[in-house]
Amino acid sequence: MEYRLEGIGHCFDKRHLLKDIELTINSGQCLVVSGRSGSGKSLLFSILCGVFTPDQGQVLVDGVAIEQMNHDQYMAFRKYLGAVFQVSALISNLTLAENLMLKLNQHGENLSIAQKHQMVFDACHEFGLEDYLELRTDQLSVGLASLAGLARALVIPPKCLIWDAPMAEIDLHWSEHVCNRLKWLKACGTTLILFSNRQRLIEQFADLHLDLSGKTLRQLHCGASNET
Repeated sequence: MEYRLEGIGHCFDKRHLLKDIELTINSGQCLVVSGRSGSGKSLLFSILCGVFTPDQGQVLVDGVAIEQMNHDQYMAFRKYLGAVFQVSALISNLTLAENLMLKLNQHGENLSIAQKHQMVFDACHEFGLEDYLELRTDQLSVGLASLAGLARALVIPPKCLIWDAPMAEIDLHWSEHVCNRLKWLKACGTTLILFSNRQRLIEQFADLHLDLSGKTLRQLHCGASNET
């Protein structure tokens, strides 16, 4: 899934949080976005997920602007976008299984009930969550809820994974597995967009690094680094 940002800008209380962001993230590349608190990371996350429209510019996904997508294009975009929020954003009065089933019920029209249940189980089993399927998500610890948010994003294999504050609440027992999973996704051609200030993540994954605090864009791992 290719992302292209054309002149993205947004003001809040007459202050430019984002201004003239221009970049292209090719399929299979990883963009890491960093910046201090208040620099616009959460705002850009919402824009890239298609839940917020910027004041200026547009986001194109595979050549089509999100706000100009027809119904079928938008549904396909939502189906193959995996989004992991900084706060897990699970629905607290539903069980873990029901939370994951929501996406399959919306986008898995060709799947049988048995197939959906198996996909939910497999996504949870990967992160040791199979014993919690029938628990409401407000009964999960912060760490388990973070893993559940990732499992939900992966229940349908994504073409793009966008993750706000990756690894922040993942304990050491699972951190290596999650990093290896991200590497595997990237190797398979999945686009990764990670919002993090962790230098290790930038060094491990970033083909592009956008620093919203310094308003710089660096290219890494794909030839010589340069700044604009």
